[in-house]
Amino acid sequence: MTEAGRRHINPIEAVEHLFALWLPRWRLAVIGGEAPASYEEDWTTAPSLAEVSDYGRFPLTFAGLDGRRYPVAVERFGIEAPDETSAGPLHASWGRPDAGAEQAYAFLVEALESGPDGLDRRGRALAGYLAGCLAADGTDLLRVTVAARPGAPALDDELHLLVRSGKTTTRLALAPLPAASANEETEYRIACVTTLLGEFLRINNVDAVTFDVTFGTHDIDLNVADPDAAFRAGWAGDGHWLIAEDSDDETDDVLWALDAASLRAALTQSEQNMIEASRAQSLIWEFDFTTPEAPGDELVSWLARELLTTIVTKTTGSSQTPPLLAYAKNFPLESVLAGEGDSCLLLVGAQRTALVHISG
Repeated sequence: MTEAGRRHINPIEAVEHLFALWLPRWRLAVIGGEAPASYEEDWTTAPSLAEVSDYGRFPLTFAGLDGRRYPVAVERFGIEAPDETSAGPLHASWGRPDAGAEQAYAFLVEALESGPDGLDRRGRALAGYLAGCLAADGTDLLRVTVAARPGAPALDDELHLLVRSGKTTTRLALAPLPAASANEETEYRIACVTTLLGEFLRINNVDAVTFDVTFGTHDIDLNVADPDAAFRAGWAGDGHWLIAEDSDDETDDVLWALDAASLRAALTQSEQNMIEASRAQSLIWEFDFTTPEAPGDELVSWLARELLTTIVTKTTGSSQTPPLLAYAKNFPLESVLAGEGDSCLLLVGAQRTALVHISG
């Protein structure tokens, strides 16, 4: 059995991976640096180009021989302190950035919309989340114009933003050039997706809903009249979860069979419940009683679909090939999204299995 989703990945790294996957015509780099805090150095006017180069860790920007960038001009924007109840990255992912993230959001979305493919709703939600992360806890935003070489013309089709937060800086670099292909390792992709899902599905200030995915193999012939019976007889289990027998009840840690229609319905309801749980993190939806469109502008919905697609592809060989069998406990997801109990989903392909354990 191989396990995915347990790596420690920060949200920015996860966004960078999904950017390469969902917006392949762009290359994105996020670089951390240091600068004097605002009480030590007031940026009422923009710092000098030399200081910007130092604070933003220029020139190294993108991978490759053409990846260096040199500041040639800089413009400063203030960042308004967020409200105490703010959930900045989530708000921006919904297209409702807080005042402090509005400028970064506008710059990033405008740049992406200028590309030949424009910007779809999935990409906009991801870009919004990134803008919210970039501006979170920031006090100053710099828009930096760059050149590829000292003395060369400015690169007008690139976006470079630098945010100061305390004594740290975060630099975002975006260029409409072919990027290196996204890391195709399934386990890494799942880890990135589940990291961001945890940011939307918070139980409290400390804990979040977690998704652990374990892949396995089997040599059971399921091309028979009763594949469920064949799998029950031949599958050894994973050491904890077993398939329910007639003598089991709903309180046992066992998995109950789902037919194709029931699986689709449970997945649809789980997605809707995740949207509602993510919206509950913020007060901006407090008096909005409309049913949100899925996936629409809901990044949590796009992430859930990306997770399912990745798991199904690994299990059956194609995202278009449904699993032969499915078993689950506490599914669709509901109480686990509130931190109560856990849920489990087992998908079975012709030769592989995927066990998804969700806990709060």
